[in-house]
Amino acid sequence: MALITEEHEIKNDKQVLKKFELNFITLAFTKENKELETHFLVDFYNKSLNQVRFAIFMAIIVYSLFGIIDAALIPDFEYKFLIVRYLLVIPMLLGVLAFSFTKLYKRKLQFVSACVVIGSCFGVIAMVMLAPQNLSSYYFIGMILILIMNYGFLKQRFIWAVGAGFISSIVFIVGAFTFIEIPFLQAVVNSFFLVAVNLVGFYIARYLEVYARRDYFTNQLLKIERVKLRTLN
Repeated sequence: MALITEEHEIKNDKQVLKKFELNFITLAFTKENKELETHFLVDFYNKSLNQVRFAIFMAIIVYSLFGIIDAALIPDFEYKFLIVRYLLVIPMLLGVLAFSFTKLYKRKLQFVSACVVIGSCFGVIAMVMLAPQNLSSYYFIGMILILIMNYGFLKQRFIWAVGAGFISSIVFIVGAFTFIEIPFLQAVVNSFFLVAVNLVGFYIARYLEVYARRDYFTNQLLKIERVKLRTLN
């Protein structure tokens, strides 16, 4: 692995880091710096873990508190919504939070985080289906909140954030025009907002990961300079 350490020979340093280049789609390190990818992912995990746990914890709190709205707006359907919130989605989130303290989670963080986003969105879709037509728009806002968390708060890598956002949005948009009973105009407006949020989210997720990789790359260059200075002295 091409991680720069104090023990590297100076003659090898020039072969390790030549130019900051990333794969256009996955944003992985390429060419001369390809071997940095494995260590970057470990570093990214270590720096992300606490924020991911906090994001999941906040999702549990928010998802739980919105149960108050269920009781206030739709008392006749309250028990159906309680099943979705407290017997399906929240247990899933609690399970993931507990799983984050295991060693296996280190290898599955991105996949599990994507599943959290998709599962949470499916919960919102279920509630939109259960809600009366005149109230379904209130639950659609939940989709927006989850997508914001997906792209900016959950420390998802770009490729995983895009995948989770795309799958969740496609299911909602297809459902809005087929099996979800909402007015046609509302389905069009909701779909437009989902597309817009995803486009902005794509840029945010890409920017955050490129920034993280550039910061990591810069730190490796600084290590090279420290090795050179030590050698000269």
